[in-house]
Amino acid sequence: MDALATGNRVAASLASPDTDSCLRDLARLAPRIGLAEIRLDLMRTFDIEKLVTGSQVPLILTCRPERERGGYAGPERERLAILRAAYECGCAYVDVEADSLDSVSGWRGSATGIIASQHWFDRMPADLVDQYLNLRDRCAAVKLVGTAQSAADVLPVLKLLRDATTPVIGMAMGRAGTCTRIIAPAFRHSLLTYGSTTTAGQTAPGQITVDEMVDRYALHLVGAETKVYIHITSTDHQYQEVLRVQQKAVPGAELHVSLGTTDADGPVLAGLVAEVLPDASVVTAARV
Repeated sequence: MDALATGNRVAASLASPDTDSCLRDLARLAPRIGLAEIRLDLMRTFDIEKLVTGSQVPLILTCRPERERGGYAGPERERLAILRAAYECGCAYVDVEADSLDSVSGWRGSATGIIASQHWFDRMPADLVDQYLNLRDRCAAVKLVGTAQSAADVLPVLKLLRDATTPVIGMAMGRAGTCTRIIAPAFRHSLLTYGSTTTAGQTAPGQITVDEMVDRYALHLVGAETKVYIHITSTDHQYQEVLRVQQKAVPGAELHVSLGTTDADGPVLAGLVAEVLPDASVVTAARV
């Protein structure tokens, strides 16, 4: 299924203990999401065919190895066999690490798309667009995720989402990068944004819940036509004011996102964000 055509780009990221509990989670979340990612490497047991046939939403299946801070510790040959089984079962996508892409490039006989993913857990590369260009012709979608140590680290992600011409997943992990998870559906070629099933069920740092994505930000209705407002904030009071503005906004028509930084860095950051996203409204929150 072409997720770009479904409208709802909210994807739940699940790490349920077993197949039956995963299907129960999927049934509960199905009315709120467009896709779901299943972290097979974090499950105790799983039945891939049962997951794919029993899900009410298209699935992304992945089996992240330890070298990518995943939970799979077995032989690489067996990990690829798990992903091949997912591919042949007809899930929407399998997520494969960029360094494993050559191992799956010859797979045929399924409509399943390949997501090539790369993560940086200690930094945010400045050249995400170049990384994307190196991968985009070899897969159905590119996923690039760095770690934001400061508010300025979201800028490479925003550039990636702005410049992509094929399906892309771009995010900044960490609290400083949460805004990228909220704003992602507003970009035309953004495939999805990930939310956790619960606050305790985060599969990556900086995730917010699916319920918050839908109830607070109406991300299931956000798309390229949504008017985006980025509020540069430096206090909790300013952040709470952004939430109040978002609560009053017409769902899907406007999206108000807070990007937190220090008071001294606010004006410079606002200028940089406005340069990267000229179609967005960048607002420096008033001091209170």
